[in-house]
Amino acid sequence: MPQAMDHFDILKTKLQLILPSLPRSEKAAATYLVENLHRIGSLNLNTISAETNSSGATIIRLCKHMGYRGFLDFRNSVRMAEYPPYDGGDAVPAEHASIRELMCAVIDKNNETVHNTLALISDQYEPAALALREANIITMFGNGDAIIPCQLIGMKFMKVGKACVVLNDQDMQMFCASSIRSGDVALAVSHTGRSKSVVEAMRIAYERGAITIGVTASAKSPLLKHCSYALFTGTVDETDTGDIISRRIAEQTILETLYLRAVDDAGKDLEEVKKQGAKVIAQMTKLSDEDGGAKV
Repeated sequence: MPQAMDHFDILKTKLQLILPSLPRSEKAAATYLVENLHRIGSLNLNTISAETNSSGATIIRLCKHMGYRGFLDFRNSVRMAEYPPYDGGDAVPAEHASIRELMCAVIDKNNETVHNTLALISDQYEPAALALREANIITMFGNGDAIIPCQLIGMKFMKVGKACVVLNDQDMQMFCASSIRSGDVALAVSHTGRSKSVVEAMRIAYERGAITIGVTASAKSPLLKHCSYALFTGTVDETDTGDIISRRIAEQTILETLYLRAVDDAGKDLEEVKKQGAKVIAQMTKLSDEDGGAKV
Protein backbone atom coordinates (compact mmCIF):
# COMPACT_ATOMS: atom_id res chain seq x y z
CA MET A 1 0.00 0.00 0.00
CA PRO A 2 1.34 3.49 -0.80
CA GLN A 3 1.21 4.82 2.74
CA ALA A 4 3.50 2.06 4.02
CA MET A 5 6.27 3.22 1.68
CA ASP A 6 5.95 6.99 1.87
CA HIS A 7 8.44 9.14 3.73
CA PHE A 8 8.24 12.89 4.28
CA ASP A 9 10.01 13.84 1.06
CA ILE A 10 7.63 11.71 -1.03
CA LEU A 11 4.57 13.06 0.77
CA LYS A 12 5.76 16.60 0.19
CA THR A 13 6.52 15.87 -3.48
CA LYS A 14 3.02 14.50 -3.98
CA LEU A 15 1.53 17.73 -2.68
CA GLN A 16 3.88 19.97 -4.64
CA LEU A 17 3.23 18.18 -7.94
CA ILE A 18 -0.56 18.20 -7.70
CA LEU A 19 -0.73 21.74 -6.29
CA PRO A 20 -0.95 23.61 -9.65
CA SER A 21 -3.87 21.48 -10.86
CA LEU A 22 -5.95 21.64 -7.68
CA PRO A 23 -9.20 23.61 -7.42
CA ARG A 24 -8.82 26.92 -5.60
CA SER A 25 -10.62 25.57 -2.54
CA GLU A 26 -7.98 22.84 -2.08
CA LYS A 27 -4.84 24.88 -2.84
CA ALA A 28 -4.79 26.63 0.55
CA ALA A 29 -5.12 23.31 2.33
CA ALA A 30 -2.38 21.73 0.20
CA THR A 31 -0.01 24.64 0.88
CA TYR A 32 -0.70 24.30 4.60
CA LEU A 33 0.05 20.57 4.52
CA VAL A 34 3.34 21.16 2.69
CA GLU A 35 4.44 23.75 5.23
CA ASN A 36 3.29 21.79 8.30
CA LEU A 37 3.80 18.20 7.23
CA HIS A 38 5.69 17.18 10.37
CA ARG A 39 2.76 18.41 12.52
CA ILE A 40 0.00 16.61 10.66
CA GLY A 41 0.38 13.36 12.60
CA SER A 42 -0.69 15.11 15.82
CA LEU A 43 -3.53 17.21 14.34
CA ASN A 44 -7.16 16.32 13.71
CA LEU A 45 -9.39 17.21 10.79
CA ASN A 46 -11.18 20.01 12.64
CA THR A 47 -7.93 21.73 13.60
CA ILE A 48 -6.61 21.68 10.04
CA SER A 49 -9.95 22.89 8.71
CA ALA A 50 -9.92 25.80 11.13
CA GLU A 51 -6.30 26.79 10.42
CA THR A 52 -6.80 26.67 6.62
CA ASN A 53 -10.31 28.10 6.65
CA SER A 54 -11.40 25.04 4.64
CA SER A 55 -14.19 22.56 5.18
CA GLY A 56 -13.53 19.00 6.30
CA ALA A 57 -14.87 17.76 2.95
CA THR A 58 -12.24 19.84 1.14
CA ILE A 59 -9.43 18.27 3.18
CA ILE A 60 -10.79 14.79 2.50
CA ARG A 61 -11.02 15.47 -1.26
CA LEU A 62 -7.41 16.66 -1.23
CA CYS A 63 -6.28 13.46 0.48
CA LYS A 64 -8.16 11.39 -2.11
CA HIS A 65 -6.43 13.34 -4.91
CA MET A 66 -3.14 12.05 -3.47
CA GLY A 67 -4.40 8.45 -3.61
CA TYR A 68 -5.50 7.99 0.02
CA ARG A 69 -8.91 6.80 1.19
CA GLY A 70 -9.41 9.94 3.26
CA PHE A 71 -7.83 12.15 5.92
CA LEU A 72 -7.23 9.38 8.47
CA ASP A 73 -5.46 7.29 5.85
CA PHE A 74 -3.23 10.25 4.95
CA ARG A 75 -2.51 11.08 8.62
CA ASN A 76 -1.55 7.46 9.29
CA SER A 77 0.89 7.67 6.36
CA VAL A 78 2.44 10.78 7.92
CA ARG A 79 2.75 9.03 11.27
CA MET A 80 4.47 6.05 9.65
CA ALA A 81 6.83 8.24 7.66
CA GLU A 82 10.51 8.05 8.40
CA TYR A 83 13.38 10.24 7.33
CA PRO A 84 14.45 9.43 3.78
CA PRO A 85 17.03 6.64 3.48
CA TYR A 86 19.08 8.70 1.05
CA ASP A 87 19.78 12.35 0.47
CA GLY A 88 20.23 13.27 -3.19
CA GLY A 89 20.31 17.00 -2.40
CA ASP A 90 23.68 16.93 -0.61
CA ALA A 91 25.75 15.82 -3.59
CA VAL A 92 29.43 16.64 -3.33
CA PRO A 93 30.41 19.60 -5.58
CA ALA A 94 31.87 18.33 -8.86
CA GLU A 95 35.23 20.02 -8.33
CA HIS A 96 35.77 18.11 -5.05
CA ALA A 97 34.03 14.83 -5.84
CA SER A 98 35.61 11.53 -6.78
CA ILE A 99 34.11 9.38 -9.52
CA ARG A 100 32.64 7.10 -6.85
CA GLU A 101 31.02 10.05 -5.06
CA LEU A 102 29.59 11.37 -8.32
CA MET A 103 28.15 7.97 -9.18
CA CYS A 104 26.64 7.64 -5.71
CA ALA A 105 25.03 11.07 -6.12
CA VAL A 106 23.53 10.04 -9.47
CA ILE A 107 22.22 6.77 -8.01
CA ASP A 108 20.70 8.59 -5.04
CA LYS A 109 18.91 11.06 -7.31
CA ASN A 110 17.67 8.23 -9.55
CA ASN A 111 16.35 6.36 -6.51
CA GLU A 112 14.62 9.49 -5.25
CA THR A 113 12.99 10.10 -8.62
CA VAL A 114 11.77 6.52 -9.00
CA HIS A 115 10.29 6.49 -5.49
CA ASN A 116 8.59 9.84 -6.11
CA THR A 117 7.15 8.42 -9.33
CA LEU A 118 5.84 5.40 -7.44
CA ALA A 119 4.15 7.78 -5.00
CA LEU A 120 2.26 9.31 -7.93
CA ILE A 121 0.92 6.02 -9.29
CA SER A 122 -2.79 6.21 -10.06
CA ASP A 123 -5.76 4.21 -11.33
CA GLN A 124 -4.96 5.49 -14.85
CA TYR A 125 -2.28 2.83 -15.34
CA GLU A 126 -4.62 -0.15 -15.71
CA PRO A 127 -6.79 1.25 -18.55
CA ALA A 128 -3.70 2.70 -20.24
CA ALA A 129 -2.01 -0.71 -20.25
CA LEU A 130 -5.20 -2.36 -21.51
CA ALA A 131 -5.40 0.18 -24.35
CA LEU A 132 -1.82 -0.66 -25.37
CA ARG A 133 -2.60 -4.37 -25.30
CA GLU A 134 -5.64 -3.98 -27.55
CA ALA A 135 -4.28 -1.28 -29.86
CA ASN A 136 -4.16 -1.88 -33.60
CA ILE A 137 -1.07 0.34 -33.88
CA ILE A 138 0.88 2.17 -31.17
CA THR A 139 2.39 5.51 -32.23
CA MET A 140 4.85 7.21 -29.88
CA PHE A 141 5.84 10.88 -29.96
CA GLY A 142 8.81 12.57 -28.30
CA ASN A 143 11.33 15.32 -29.00
CA GLY A 144 15.04 15.32 -28.21
CA ASP A 145 16.12 12.70 -25.68
CA ALA A 146 12.47 12.10 -24.71
CA ILE A 147 12.37 9.75 -27.68
CA ILE A 148 14.88 7.37 -26.03
CA PRO A 149 12.46 5.68 -23.59
CA CYS A 150 9.94 5.48 -26.47
CA GLN A 151 12.47 3.70 -28.69
CA LEU A 152 13.37 1.20 -25.98
CA ILE A 153 9.79 0.26 -25.17
CA GLY A 154 8.75 0.41 -28.83
CA MET A 155 11.33 -2.26 -29.62
CA LYS A 156 9.91 -4.47 -26.86
CA PHE A 157 6.38 -4.14 -28.19
CA MET A 158 7.53 -5.01 -31.70
CA LYS A 159 9.35 -8.09 -30.39
CA VAL A 160 6.03 -9.44 -29.13
CA GLY A 161 4.23 -8.72 -32.39
CA LYS A 162 2.64 -5.36 -31.60
CA ALA A 163 2.85 -2.82 -34.44
CA CYS A 164 4.62 0.23 -33.08
CA VAL A 165 5.86 3.47 -34.66
CA VAL A 166 8.26 5.81 -32.83
CA LEU A 167 8.64 9.37 -34.13
CA ASN A 168 10.77 12.36 -33.19
CA ASP A 169 10.75 14.15 -36.58
CA GLN A 170 8.22 16.96 -36.23
CA ASP A 171 6.86 16.69 -39.79
CA MET A 172 6.43 12.93 -39.51
CA GLN A 173 4.67 13.39 -36.17
CA MET A 174 2.03 15.53 -37.91
CA PHE A 175 1.68 13.18 -40.89
CA CYS A 176 1.31 10.05 -38.77
CA ALA A 177 -1.04 11.70 -36.29
CA SER A 178 -3.30 12.60 -39.23
CA SER A 179 -3.49 8.93 -40.25
CA ILE A 180 -4.31 7.61 -36.78
CA ARG A 181 -7.79 6.20 -36.34
CA SER A 182 -10.08 4.77 -33.69
CA GLY A 183 -8.59 1.61 -32.22
CA ASP A 184 -5.04 3.01 -32.31
CA VAL A 185 -3.08 4.39 -29.36
CA ALA A 186 -0.92 7.52 -29.38
CA LEU A 187 1.61 7.83 -26.54
CA ALA A 188 3.65 10.97 -25.86
CA VAL A 189 6.63 11.51 -23.56
CA SER A 190 7.34 15.13 -22.64
CA HIS A 191 8.92 16.23 -19.36
CA THR A 192 7.35 19.69 -19.51
CA GLY A 193 4.24 18.70 -21.43
CA ARG A 194 4.82 21.74 -23.65
CA SER A 195 6.74 20.43 -26.68
CA LYS A 196 4.81 22.11 -29.47
CA SER A 197 4.89 19.37 -32.11
CA VAL A 198 4.17 16.65 -29.55
CA VAL A 199 1.18 18.52 -28.13
CA GLU A 200 -0.16 19.19 -31.64
CA ALA A 201 0.31 15.55 -32.71
CA MET A 202 -1.56 14.39 -29.63
CA ARG A 203 -4.35 16.87 -30.31
CA ILE A 204 -4.79 15.51 -33.83
CA ALA A 205 -4.69 11.89 -32.63
CA TYR A 206 -7.20 12.60 -29.85
CA GLU A 207 -9.61 14.32 -32.23
CA ARG A 208 -9.35 11.40 -34.66
CA GLY A 209 -10.61 9.00 -31.98
CA ALA A 210 -7.38 7.41 -30.77
CA ILE A 211 -6.73 6.64 -27.12
CA THR A 212 -3.98 9.01 -26.02
CA ILE A 213 -1.52 8.46 -23.16
CA GLY A 214 0.72 11.25 -21.84
CA VAL A 215 3.83 10.77 -19.68
CA THR A 216 4.98 14.03 -18.11
CA ALA A 217 6.21 15.68 -14.92
CA SER A 218 3.83 18.62 -15.25
CA ALA A 219 0.39 18.37 -13.67
CA LYS A 220 -0.68 21.53 -15.51
CA SER A 221 0.41 21.54 -19.15
CA PRO A 222 -1.13 21.81 -22.65
CA LEU A 223 -0.42 18.12 -23.28
CA LEU A 224 -2.95 17.01 -20.66
CA LYS A 225 -5.82 18.59 -22.59
CA HIS A 226 -5.42 15.91 -25.25
CA CYS A 227 -4.75 12.85 -23.07
CA SER A 228 -7.19 10.06 -22.32
CA TYR A 229 -4.78 8.99 -19.57
CA ALA A 230 -2.05 11.04 -17.87
CA LEU A 231 0.83 9.38 -15.99
CA PHE A 232 3.16 11.54 -13.92
CA THR A 233 6.87 11.27 -13.17
CA GLY A 234 8.14 12.45 -9.80
CA THR A 235 11.08 14.51 -11.02
CA VAL A 236 11.82 17.85 -9.40
CA ASP A 237 14.43 20.19 -10.91
CA GLU A 238 16.94 20.99 -8.18
CA THR A 239 19.96 21.63 -10.42
CA ASP A 240 21.46 24.93 -11.57
CA THR A 241 21.45 23.87 -15.22
CA GLY A 242 18.05 22.19 -15.34
CA ASP A 243 19.67 19.02 -16.71
CA ILE A 244 17.70 16.27 -15.00
CA ILE A 245 19.20 12.96 -16.07
CA SER A 246 16.85 10.98 -13.85
CA ARG A 247 13.74 12.20 -15.67
CA ARG A 248 14.30 9.70 -18.49
CA ILE A 249 14.73 6.91 -15.94
CA ALA A 250 11.34 7.81 -14.45
CA GLU A 251 9.73 7.83 -17.90
CA GLN A 252 11.33 4.50 -18.75
CA THR A 253 10.04 3.07 -15.47
CA ILE A 254 6.48 4.09 -16.35
CA LEU A 255 6.71 2.68 -19.88
CA GLU A 256 8.24 -0.59 -18.65
CA THR A 257 5.37 -0.92 -16.15
CA LEU A 258 2.80 -0.40 -18.90
CA TYR A 259 4.57 -2.91 -21.15
CA LEU A 260 4.72 -5.60 -18.46
CA ARG A 261 1.04 -5.11 -17.66
CA ALA A 262 0.08 -5.10 -21.34
CA VAL A 263 1.75 -8.44 -22.05
CA ASP A 264 0.86 -9.97 -18.68
CA ASP A 265 -2.02 -12.09 -20.00
CA ALA A 266 -0.69 -12.82 -23.47
CA GLY A 267 0.26 -16.41 -22.52
CA LYS A 268 0.85 -18.88 -25.36
CA ASP A 269 0.40 -16.24 -28.08
CA LEU A 270 3.27 -14.23 -26.61
CA GLU A 271 5.53 -17.27 -26.37
CA GLU A 272 4.86 -18.13 -30.01
CA VAL A 273 5.71 -14.60 -31.15
CA LYS A 274 8.92 -14.68 -29.09
CA LYS A 275 9.90 -17.99 -30.71
CA GLN A 276 9.31 -16.57 -34.19
CA GLY A 277 11.37 -13.50 -33.31
CA ALA A 278 14.21 -15.66 -32.02
CA LYS A 279 14.18 -17.65 -35.27
CA VAL A 280 14.40 -14.47 -37.35
CA ILE A 281 17.32 -13.15 -35.27
CA ALA A 282 19.10 -16.51 -35.52
CA GLN A 283 18.63 -16.51 -39.29
CA MET A 284 19.96 -12.96 -39.59
CA THR A 285 23.00 -13.89 -37.50
CA LYS A 286 23.62 -16.91 -39.73
CA LEU A 287 23.42 -14.79 -42.88
CA SER A 288 25.78 -12.23 -41.37
CA ASP A 289 28.31 -14.94 -40.50
CA GLU A 290 28.07 -16.37 -44.02
CA ASP A 291 28.65 -12.95 -45.58
CA GLY A 292 31.66 -12.42 -43.37
CA GLY A 293 33.10 -15.78 -44.33
CA ALA A 294 32.60 -15.10 -48.03
CA LYS A 295 34.49 -11.80 -47.84
CA VAL A 296 37.45 -13.50 -46.22
